[in-house]
Amino acid sequence: MIVLFAEGVPEVFAELPREVQTRAARSIELISSFPRMYPLRRRGLMRGYRYFVAGRFLFYYSVAATEIRVTGIIPAEMRRA
Repeated sequence: MIVLFAEGVPEVFAELPREVQTRAARSIELISSFPRMYPLRRRGLMRGYRYFVAGRFLFYYSVAATEIRVTGIIPAEMRRA
């Protein structure tokens, strides 16, 4: 399955610490083979999106028939608000 990035996501990714980029890249590689391996957000603004954690950041993505789209990267502490 192909992994695409929403507008602005590559720029945010480039500004993350190297360790976070490495962890996220591993997870992105995994979701290309196993797109539904991470949990689905059940409530809130990102309801319906799947997500994984890399360092102190949450990566949100959606799964369609032929593609996976990484739609957002937010600091995990923002989720508490």
